Amino acid sequence: MKAFTLIELLITIGIIAVVSTVSFLNLFGYRGTQELDLTAREITITLRNAQDRSISQESSSRYGIHFENSVSNGGFYDLFSGATYAAGTIISKNSLRPAIQFSDPTSGNSKDVIFTPVSGLPNASTTIIISLKRDNSILKTIIINTNGQIQY
Repeated sequence: MKAFTLIELLITIGIIAVVSTVSFLNLFGYRGTQELDLTAREITITLRNAQDRSISQESSSRYGIHFENSVSNGGFYDLFSGATYAAGTIISKNSLRPAIQFSDPTSGNSKDVIFTPVSGLPNASTTIIISLKRDNSILKTIIINTNGQIQY
């Protein structure tokens, strides 16, 4: 008679359990890095949108992005028109995904990037850093250079 022993079955089930667990954990980590990458792309697109609107002088105004790392509400960024950020000038409001946080600006702080009309140059070179909440070492850095380049 040919059959499997109980020990052989238990070893096989144990190996399958270990492989499944490792695969599941890798998939979970992959999803987080994909969310981080998608958020960096969305922020970059919003920055380029503000820059394009400033270059074209849409509504005879300049445009900018306000990044806020609120202690109570989490992080968000707003597209606004005008020389300064104010509640009445907000064009669109975007919240960070629940798994993502700002590392720069730091908690409780904010940053504004305002583009000049016609040239589309920012008011200053700025860096925005986003990271995963569960692992701060996994991050994306978005750089806005003084020459108007936006990269991540």
